[in-house]
Amino acid sequence: MKRIVVMSDNHGDDEMLEYILEKEPHADYYVHCGDSEAYFKEMLIGYICVKGNNDWALDLPKEAKLIVEDVPILITHGQYFGYFNRELAMRHILEENECKLLLCGHTHMPMFIEDYPYTYINPGSTSLPRGGSKPSYAIVTINGDKIKCQFKEIKRRAR
Repeated sequence: MKRIVVMSDNHGDDEMLEYILEKEPHADYYVHCGDSEAYFKEMLIGYICVKGNNDWALDLPKEAKLIVEDVPILITHGQYFGYFNRELAMRHILEENECKLLLCGHTHMPMFIEDYPYTYINPGSTSLPRGGSKPSYAIVTINGDKIKCQFKEIKRRAR
């Protein structure tokens, strides 16, 4: 069994990068689905990262692939999916890349959709949630070919 902590869309709120690592110290992988808006790539050490539509200053890949417990995973930000037929676009990109699990961000809203044999997960936004959602990240557990997702609400530290 492997545990993946997934975050996205902190939009320059660099404190969230450390917050996630502190709250979830026992993950096998840490994934950032883009729009970190970090000033330096070094701030993202420890994360598998992709470039979001607001990551102008960062030299990051548009997509990344990972295989966990024989489950091929595609990581991308998600700005190219559009708003109409979004799941169809997600399915198509997974088919093209021969992957089963999509980790993406961009909408700032948590999403977990099982569309056999595909699964789509968006952790929401750690800093700027939309659609009535709370600041969040996701914990994805993969055990064999079983994929589970738990969303964790971020409780801000008192300053």
